[in-house]
Amino acid sequence: MKNINNQYGVGLVEVLVALLLLAVAVLGFSAMQMTAVKATDESLMRTRALTIMRGGAETIRANSGGISAFKTAVNGSTDSITIDGVTITKDSCVKNTAGAPAATDSCTIEQLGARDGLLMKSYAVQNDIKLGLVPNGCPGTSGNQERQCFVASWGDTTVTLSDSDANACANANGTYKNGAECFIMEAY
Repeated sequence: MKNINNQYGVGLVEVLVALLLLAVAVLGFSAMQMTAVKATDESLMRTRALTIMRGGAETIRANSGGISAFKTAVNGSTDSITIDGVTITKDSCVKNTAGAPAATDSCTIEQLGARDGLLMKSYAVQNDIKLGLVPNGCPGTSGNQERQCFVASWGDTTVTLSDSDANACANANGTYKNGAECFIMEAY
């Protein structure tokens, strides 16, 4: 058998081209996988935020007399609130019974509202979500029944509605900002 000198290394070049194509394909797949993971994380945060806000809306409906204390507790920066000289925490106003916890007879409607707000805020923090209620009701709404606006955010987004804050969830009129990671939900 005769060796042809001009074909030495041709097989090696073919292998190198094949490895280059494989590397490009693997990099493309890796980028696609990272995008999928990010979308899954975003979906999880949205689901958690909606679950928390729905629970808050139901709490407001169940205890409409305690909305003011509920709002103060959710928007506060501490884990307790004082109402009528009584310090309320997320564990207040509950007594343990044989079957399940039940409300105590000694708490007022406002104290129960504050406890519910603190409990909801605690659950949000455990799920890496910032939670707040817009202080003056929902922007652009009016009528006999005041609507509350829950704002839940995660990542670098804050729970504020502001034209000047770059990290705010939305503008003052309630329109979402580009790139904001948050939800706004009306509750009444």
